Order: sequence, then C-alpha cells, then structure tokens
Amino acid sequence: MKNTPKRKQRNKPGVVLFTAVAVMLMLSILLTATVSFVSVNRTKTNDNYKSKQAYLTASSTLESFINQIQTDTAPTNDPTAKAQQKKAIDNLKKLASANSGKGTTTNVSYNGSNGKSDNIGTTKITVAQEGTSVANIVVTCETTYLGKTEKVAAHISTQSVTKPADYTNTIELVGNGNASYDNINVIGDMAGINNTTGKVYRFINDTQIYGSYLMYGSLEVTTQPKIYLKPSLVDETKGSTVTISENLTVSNEFKVWSTMARADGYNYINIGQKISTSNHFNIGDSGFEIDLFCSEANIGGNSITQYGNFYVYKGAGAYQGNATFGADSQNIYGSLYVEGDLNVTKALNVTGSIYVTGTITGKDNITCPNIKEGVVLSKAGRDARPQIPVSSDEYIYYPEDFFMSSNTDITTISGQYNAFYDGSNTKTFNTFASDPSNVNYTLTEDIDLQGNNVLTPVTSKYTLRIDSSCTWANDLNFNTYGNGPRILIDVSDTSGDILIKLNKDLSLGSEWSPVIVVRNRSTIDSSTGDRKYNCYFVSDSGSSISLDGIDSVTGKSKHSGSTTTNYNFHTLRVYDYDTYVRMYSADTLKNAKGDPGTPQSSFVLNPTSVDVAGSYRPSNSGIIFLFGEGTTFQVTNNSFIQGSFYSPEAIINIATQGLGGLNVTDSAGGKMTVQCCAVGVIIANSFGNDNTAFYIYTKPSTTSVMQNAKGGKDDSAFGYTLDRYDHY
Repeated sequence: MKNTPKRKQRNKPGVVLFTAVAVMLMLSILLTATVSFVSVNRTKTNDNYKSKQAYLTASSTLESFINQIQTDTAPTNDPTAKAQQKKAIDNLKKLASANSGKGTTTNVSYNGSNGKSDNIGTTKITVAQEGTSVANIVVTCETTYLGKTEKVAAHISTQSVTKPADYTNTIELVGNGNASYDNINVIGDMAGINNTTGKVYRFINDTQIYGSYLMYGSLEVTTQPKIYLKPSLVDETKGSTVTISENLTVSNEFKVWSTMARADGYNYINIGQKISTSNHFNIGDSGFEIDLFCSEANIGGNSITQYGNFYVYKGAGAYQGNATFGADSQNIYGSLYVEGDLNVTKALNVTGSIYVTGTITGKDNITCPNIKEGVVLSKAGRDARPQIPVSSDEYIYYPEDFFMSSNTDITTISGQYNAFYDGSNTKTFNTFASDPSNVNYTLTEDIDLQGNNVLTPVTSKYTLRIDSSCTWANDLNFNTYGNGPRILIDVSDTSGDILIKLNKDLSLGSEWSPVIVVRNRSTIDSSTGDRKYNCYFVSDSGSSISLDGIDSVTGKSKHSGSTTTNYNFHTLRVYDYDTYVRMYSADTLKNAKGDPGTPQSSFVLNPTSVDVAGSYRPSNSGIIFLFGEGTTFQVTNNSFIQGSFYSPEAIINIATQGLGGLNVTDSAGGKMTVQCCAVGVIIANSFGNDNTAFYIYTKPSTTSVMQNAKGGKDDSAFGYTLDRYDHY
C-alpha cells in the first residue's frame, strides 16, 4: 500500500464493462454507491489490471457517497427539507464519532459473472473523525479486487452556521405594542412577528395589502380594507396567504382577493382562534379560490361570500371547532368542514359538500347537494390546516452590535462608527462644502437606460458631493443648501462603506427639503451580484454602548447604553442613483437644487422577482438605515425614501403622502400609479403612517450587515465542504 497521497486518476475508456450498485443504510442515511468493476477470466488478468479495477471501484463508490451527502445537504428554504438536511448531516456525524471517533465501517462484496459469490472483491467503507473534532470527517473506501487493494479517501468539513438573514416583508413590526394603520398600502408582505398574546391591530380607512399578511395577535376590521393575494415578490411562482394567530373581527366590509388560482401552500386565510363578522366579508372569486381556516366561527351581519373551502377545526382551550352562520346572505362556493357543531340560523348555500363531526342545528336553512353529519375529518391534502409557526425568525444581532462589535463575522462598520467618537473622524457635510471640488458637482456617465445594452451619456448635477463617512449636522449654510439641495453620496472601492451619522436630534424643516442621491460604483460581488460596499445612515447612539453577550434563554444579543435621539425631517427624499437617473428627465437631472417632482410617465418601477418589459427592476438596496434602541425617526410632507430600515428597537413614522405619480408594475405587466413613501423594507419596533401612501418591497443588499442580523434555532444552513481527495 502506498503511503504518499497522490492525485487520483479518473475514467479511463474501455475499463468499465458493467456496473453494480451497492446500497447502504447507515443510521437512516441512504447512500447509493455506484461500484465499477470488470469480471474477466482470472487466468488472463495481470496485477496492473487488477489494481486499476480496485481503484476504479473504490473511487466510484466514494464519489457516489460524497454526491449523496451533497444531495442531502443542498441549500433549501423549505422547512421540511431543512429538517431532513439537518438530520442527514447529524447522522453523518454519528457515523464518524462512533467507536471513540474511529467511526463506522461497512463491507460490500461483489459477485462474479456467473451470479455466485466467489469473492471477486470487496469494498470497505469507513466514516470516521479526522482528529478530535467530529466537524472534520474522513470517508475512506478500500477495495480489494482479485487480491489487489486500493484505497481512496475524501476529507470533508461539516458546517452548521447561521443562515444569512432573508427579508421578505415590506413592513415588519418587531415590538409588542398595538398598531393602527391609516390608509396604508403595502406592495409585498406585511408582518407583526412578536408572538405576544393579546395584541390587537386595526386597519383604518383605505388600507390595502398586495401580498401576504402575518400577524401574531388579533385583527379588527373597522373600515373597508382589502388584501390582494398576489404572486410573491420573493418567488413569483408562489402566491400569498393571510395568517392571524388569534382572532379576526370584521365589523365593516372586508375583501380578500387573489390574482392567482388556488394551490396548496398559498391562497388561504388561517385564523388561529375565532372569526366573527357583522358586515360584508368577501373571500376569493370564481377561478381564484381562497380557503379559510379557523377554530371557531360566528358569521353574522350582512353577508359572507366565499369562493373556496371553509374549515372550522378544533383549536386550543375553549375553541371546539363550532360554527354559527346567521348572516343575511351566505354563499360558499366550495365545501364546509366543521369539526364541532354547526348551527345555521339563516339561509346558507354551499355548492360543494358539508362535513360535520358534531351535530347540525337548522338543517332546513341549508342548501347543499351533500350533507354528512357525524363524520371524521381527514385533515389531509387540501384539507390539512396550515401551521401557524410558533415564532417567526428571530433577530440575534441589533444595530448596537453593528456599531460596537469587534467580531468581523458580525459587522464590518464598527471601525467607521467608532471613528465618530474617538476623534479620528470629525468630518461633517460642511467639511465637504468647504472643498470647491465637491460643490456644484457635475457627473456624466454612460448608462444603459432601456436595458437593451445601448449606453447613453447621462448628466446629473448636485449642490454637494460626499465621498466618505461623515456626520450630517445642521451646520450647512441655508442660503446655499436650503430649498431642496441635491446631495450626492458617492460609494466606491476607494471609499468603502460610507456611514452618514445623523447628529443627535437632527431636525430639518420643510424649507430645507434635502434630496439625497446615493451612487454606488463599488465592485460587484461575484457570489451575490450586489455591490461590495454600502451606504449606511446611522443613529447617533453614542460610544457608551455595552454588548453584554448572548442571552442564554432567548439566544439574542444583549446590549445597553444606547443614547436616545429623535429625528425630524419635513420633506426628505433619498434615492438610489440608478433609479434616480431613470426616474427623471434629462432636464430635471441638470438641476442641482429643488424638488425633482413627479417621475416621468415613461418610468415604471418593477418590484417583482422577474423582468417585465418596459420597466426598471432595481438591484437589492445598498442604502441601509440603522437606528439603535430609543431612536425615533419621523419624516413628513411628501417624503420618499428608497432604502431599508433595520430598527427593531426604534420607532419609524413616515406620515406623508409620499412621491406622487410613480408607476409600478406587477409580474404580469399590469400597471398602477401610486403615491409612494418608501421602496425597501422597514423593520421597526413600531411604525406609524398617515394619509394614503404606498410602501414597496425591495430586498436589502446581501453584502450589508443586515445579512448577519437574523437567525434562529430552525434557521441554520447545514452542509459540508469537500476539502480534498486522497489516493493512497
């Protein structure tokens, strides 16, 4: 046996005459090893030939083993697949750690061409620890063929690392306070992720959500909101859902529609406890069914009209799956399933079937071709109730960690943040205003405006240019920088990440109305497609922040010492440069000052995950607002912000009508014109809005520190790294 590892040889033509398959079941891992060898007249073989067959058999078996591991641990977002993924890698570790780390060995024997077991050869497969850590594993295949033995090995490192954060909600509330939404319009998903019981959320006036809605707590519908279950902006092949962990109370007209045909996994409303109606409740439409699940139903008032199935299943505590139908008009274009008792006091029309486990009262009020009483409900397939997750993805790290941590696996910006407090960075906006090269700045760049690979020179002008981290203080000269100054923040490989610290309690009236344009020309990261560096607007949270480690119960980072600060802007515009130069005409771009106004009519914003002809789909947002605990950020008077907020312990109030005249498309090419307050994601302890305005989803950059914020016990990536192959 050779002792010096050397590069293995592969697949010489004419060597393999037929294949046998060895199947091993080792601690519930099914590993298929494809074994290659040749059965020949033993008198005609020579030692070199035997060695080749032994080597090919061993290497083929090993490659099959490794390929199966790769398949079992392939990246996935599906919760069931993730559980299987974790199980596969855990079982591999069990194999390796057996026998005090010497591992587990399985032998496979091969038959000759006559079908008899005549000991042509065997392969011994061993999975063992490499060294003292089960994180490092060596898989060895040793094949003996007609007396000749060859051995190959694969050295792998297992991984169990926190999965990068995945942001799917346009607006996400982290706090445990109640909220009322006044005329809010959300394109994308919306959620309240704090699983504190007893919270009540209210939709006020013309609230509309174009996507999924998840809320831990109860929802009270007191006006006339609408939810449109649209294709997911994260994955256009999937639809949307409504999930409310406690009660839904409908005291005014409430409509939930869908633009996609029903499919398992979406197009449903799932109420964890009771649904009560005293007005109109309209669900789905012909050809666009939406199923409804709850644990108790009390249907009254004017009407209920549903296209889809209505399920009333037993829940926890007092919720016994009972249903009462007493509305003036009741039509279910589908089937009704009641696990408790059904009481019908007014006419109920069900076009499908009615299945009731308990008793039916008021059967004479029912029109239905098939009524079954005393049945056991299967709760399988379409009839299986979707699970309400115990909790949503938890945030482990907070802006304070990004500001102060020395761990580069958590943050890349703490150096720039601390520079504001240790005296090494005293620059403000006024510092750049003192440099003539940054004043009245003109930029001309060739840009593919139409997405047809035709470059057009685009000129834009700015009152001021910022090209490194600094503090935004109220120290600019008003005569020069009041009344809508357009300020360019220029991110590049030279600048690295740019941090704009908002000076404590910065307040700017509408006479200032700054227009911030962030241009990012740093290198594109080849693995993510996002720019390497980002622009951060950070709160003035001070340098006395203490990071107190990870809480042993919650698994979240603990911190203290953040400085409380309040920001007020009466009219603030923040644009991504690549959107800005497409949104406005050449004449508008040539003004260095003033409100850019309404976007040109030819501009169509595309927030979906697919390309739509004639529209512009922005890249993931590299403009990030990080606000620490105790921060309040308020903007009013037609403000517009293109960027993402990570402020899980801060208050964000965007009480404004936003930017008017913005055209937005969906994945089917449909178009609507909206007043828009923000494009990005907003994660806040609490959120306030006022007047009719839209908030549109755009994912934050995968290279930003936000990718390190989220994680949890069920949200890890399990896998392995193949370090090397050896042939002995």
